[in-house]
Amino acid sequence: MTQSVSPTVSTAWHHELAGGLRKRPLQERSRAMIQRILDTAAALVEEVGYEAVVGSPNLLLDKSGVSRGSFYAFFETPERVLDELSYQRIQQSAVAFAEALHSRRGDRWIEIVNTVIDFYTAEHRIPLIRELWVRQNLTHRVRQLDHLAINDFANVVLTEFRRHAPLFDSLTELQCRVAMHAVERLFQLAFTDDPDGDPATIAEARRMLADYFAGYSGE
Repeated sequence: MTQSVSPTVSTAWHHELAGGLRKRPLQERSRAMIQRILDTAAALVEEVGYEAVVGSPNLLLDKSGVSRGSFYAFFETPERVLDELSYQRIQQSAVAFAEALHSRRGDRWIEIVNTVIDFYTAEHRIPLIRELWVRQNLTHRVRQLDHLAINDFANVVLTEFRRHAPLFDSLTELQCRVAMHAVERLFQLAFTDDPDGDPATIAEARRMLADYFAGYSGE
């Protein structure tokens, strides 16, 4: 059996149905099937691109080996599969981002900046990230989820800067959000034509972030 739920993005981005699933899988075999669909979709996105996957439902069905009935029990369209794939990627990135900042080396505040830049560099070198985020193959729903996740990133950054008190006592969540959204755009630029990221653009992103936060350090 499954349970249908329709949460809104604005009220629960951490809800398990905030992505692309039609209903919650309650059986292990259903969860395994969904994961097989997602893994297949990820491989196809990297191999043939976003448009080819969303434009041909049969492609995903054939490659995953899942029956049409089973597929549509959990996903309305291939586009919704990629919504779920993107949502899970956002969740994974949020956890990894927090862990990277919490476990960073060094005790200077500039290490926060370096960790953010290094994290974004590594993330954007993942082919799936480039195909979906850099090329902006995201639905409106996923863009909303991504926006909310970036706000969470900003709160993590603020918490880390507050550990350097009395420095950054005046730093706000809004200022951290501005910084993180700027970093997002700069990394889209850095990886538009270079799968490894344009070194000059990444260096400018690092300098921009360091200068920006230095202005709120109180030093």
